This record gives sequence, C-alpha cells and structure tokens, in this order.
Amino acid sequence: MSKSALMFSAALVLSTAAAPLLAQGHGLTPERGTEGLSPIVFDIENTGEISLSCGMNLAHWYSLELGQIAHGVTLRATFWSDPDTGAVVFLNPLGDQMPVERIWCGVAGRSWDTRFEMPFKRRAGEVEVDIVLACEEGPKGASLDNITDVVCTPR
Repeated sequence: MSKSALMFSAALVLSTAAAPLLAQGHGLTPERGTEGLSPIVFDIENTGEISLSCGMNLAHWYSLELGQIAHGVTLRATFWSDPDTGAVVFLNPLGDQMPVERIWCGVAGRSWDTRFEMPFKRRAGEVEVDIVLACEEGPKGASLDNITDVVCTPR
C-alpha cells in the first residue's frame, strides 16, 4: 500500500470514529419544565362495563400507554399547553417536554381499533381546556368481540 493510500485510510478511520464524539451534545435538546405552560387536567372515568386503556403518541413516532381503567375507576394525568404555540406536551421523568400528537382511550387490548381521540384545539394564543370525561364502550350491551368504539362525554 502506498504512503498516500495509507494516510488516506488512517484519516478515514479516525474521522469515522470521531464523528459520534463530535456529534454528542449537538442534537436537539428538548425544553424542560413548565415555565410558560398551562396545565391540562386529564381525568377519564370508565362508566362502562369493560376495562379501557388510554395511550398517546409522542413526537410523531413513539406510543406510550397512560394506563388501564377498570369499571368505575378514574385515570388522571397532567398534560401541558403552550399558549404561545398551541402545542400540547407531556413531561417525562426528567421534565423534558415531549410533544403530544394524540391521546386516545379505547377497549383494553383493542384501544386503537375502538379509540375515542381526545379533542385539542392546538391554536396559538389559546390555552387548551381540561379533559374531564366519562367513557364507555359502545354499542351498549355488546359482547367484547362486537364492541366497535368508545364514547366519551363531558362530566
């Protein structure tokens, strides 16, 4: 191998190995905390007979289960509204603001297929309203295999 080819190979290996080190700390850093945000109460009571499950999509690609709700039980969480942008966020354990794409509740085990999506305005200059709902499976009296959706109404 010629000296110039050897030098090129060494430079390529070193630059490839160093790239991840140089990139650390230079990616997008999420906002942290609740400064400038308004809380959104999320309070879902299962008034039906079948267990429900609620979930959310974060930042276009990640789904997270909020919890399962047995008959007569209420699931509570806090989301945050950015009135400047209209964004809705969820705080992870580090306090990072995770953008929420959607939140839904549906029959446990089939929550996506039977989902009721929580309504958001997402308008700059406005704060989101609290989500306080009573939810049940539909149609009423249907067997587990015949439940087609979940219906939620304000409480």
